Amino acid sequence: MAMTLHQLKIFWAVAQAKSYTKASKILGLAQPSLSQQISKLEDELGLKLFDRGFSKINLTDAGVYLCSKAEQIIAGIDEAEEGLKEFSSNVRGILKVGMLSSVARNILPSTMQLYSEILPNIEINVLEVTPAEAIDLLYARQLNVAVVAEDSLAASNLSFAKEELFVDPYVLAVPKNLKLEDISSIDSLSSKYQNLISSNIMFEFGSQHKKRIEDWFKKNLQTKKTIAHTRSYEVALSMVEAELGVVVLPALTAMIGFGKSYDVNLYQTDLLNRKLVSLTPKQNENLEPVKSFISCLVKAGKNLNLPAVKSTPLILKKLS
Repeated sequence: MAMTLHQLKIFWAVAQAKSYTKASKILGLAQPSLSQQISKLEDELGLKLFDRGFSKINLTDAGVYLCSKAEQIIAGIDEAEEGLKEFSSNVRGILKVGMLSSVARNILPSTMQLYSEILPNIEINVLEVTPAEAIDLLYARQLNVAVVAEDSLAASNLSFAKEELFVDPYVLAVPKNLKLEDISSIDSLSSKYQNLISSNIMFEFGSQHKKRIEDWFKKNLQTKKTIAHTRSYEVALSMVEAELGVVVLPALTAMIGFGKSYDVNLYQTDLLNRKLVSLTPKQNENLEPVKSFISCLVKAGKNLNLPAVKSTPLILKKLS
């Protein structure tokens, strides 16, 4: 029996993804090739590693055992490769970082300023990705660090080292000309603004997040009308500026960067705050260049400034 590292990495990716289709995307391998490698590994071991179901696959007892060992082996190899780079030169290659563009434009510039003073020769490769995509890329070892909202993490993602960076509230963004603090009731608005405030813009960042926002709109604005679905905070805020509808989003996303913000009014909501955290494989958290980069992320997060957020208007309190 000669189990190869290539087979082990494929097995580990499938075990994490619980799907050949998803694992093939993570690894960049054709699904038939990936399936053949798993079958070959099972034949060589004389053991079943997966129970194949209709919609997903699950680990057998033997698979659970091998998965824990595979994580240790792959992590050890990654740690050795990173450690050996320190003996070759001061340049430790490229640091791959994944985050939403709304987070990147606000936290990355100040992080880079701090980081360049510590490790000036490190090249940063920034990937603008959703939280789900960031997690997949971390598992595939295609990212060194990801910055995501903590509430987007599943319990299975706790194997990563986590560091809190910043907390910001969810706010209601409305057009600049619509000042909700001056409104006593929906009926006092013009028909244009009555229609506008009942038109919401929804994010496609996972069913749990979507349901939480939908429930908020039903409770506070008593509306089920969605005019657009988007994966971009920038697109949503542009729609609000154009007086097409309203949106609930984290306050930081209304910042364009360099102290500038979108020309909208922001109001407090009763939704739980968003907590931004950094994630990295545990074997990397105390190794350079990851260690210093996360330290700079934390410092930059402490210095982030939010746009002006107004108190919850009476009209929302009455409706809820």
